Amino acid sequence: TPGTVRDSGRTHVVAPGDTLYNISVRYGLDSRALASLNAVTDPTQLRLGQVLRLPESVTEPRVPVVSQNVRVSRVPGVESETVTTPSQEPETVVLDPATKTGGTPAITNTPNQDIAEAAQPAKTAPKTTPAVVPGTRMLWPVQGTVLSDYAANGKGLDIAGTQGDVVVAAAAGQVLFVGDGVKGYGQLVIIKHSPTLVTAYGHNDKIVVKLNDKVRAGQKIAELGSSESSRPMLRFEVREKGKPVDPMRYLGPKR
Repeated sequence: TPGTVRDSGRTHVVAPGDTLYNISVRYGLDSRALASLNAVTDPTQLRLGQVLRLPESVTEPRVPVVSQNVRVSRVPGVESETVTTPSQEPETVVLDPATKTGGTPAITNTPNQDIAEAAQPAKTAPKTTPAVVPGTRMLWPVQGTVLSDYAANGKGLDIAGTQGDVVVAAAAGQVLFVGDGVKGYGQLVIIKHSPTLVTAYGHNDKIVVKLNDKVRAGQKIAELGSSESSRPMLRFEVREKGKPVDPMRYLGPKR
């Protein structure tokens, strides 16, 4: 549990689509501290119009997230930010699912309920090659044919593969979530690369990393599977400030 929580004097009014997780990410807070300060026992029961007090800080040590330099350059509507190697003040990981007996993370609240929400309406505009984010390159998490892209599903890429294929981290970061608690994604891994940038890897058969593990770009994190899908495939998503963006803006050439 988080340490002593101090009230910052700031507040947030719950709006449609708000979750404890994305409010925490928006303000750079620990979701447990936010819940503790507001006596929230069920994070799924936030009420529209509810006024949440925002914590100032927690007394527990902070956890470094990124293990190598990553440059996130300006995207329309997103502030430019440089992420460096852990320094004297690394950021806080805001999600800490409970742990089952045996050390396997259990789900007490979805890591980002945006991920579990219904897909946005399919876009009908002609396909175009998305502009690559300058100075930023992610690795393809798995080799295979793209079955469905961002233009088709509004979320990310569905990449076909063979059961057991190696799934790798697209960039260096820290494991933010591991488990099967997000409907429609099966066995899911979420990796945080900066305070505003995460990647998600769904439909895995076997996950080989644990919550809070630091991973390198290209490091094996899972084996491809068909959990909650009709065939072996990987759902790969990139999210900026909790919202899905086209992964092709980040992905470099296939390995």
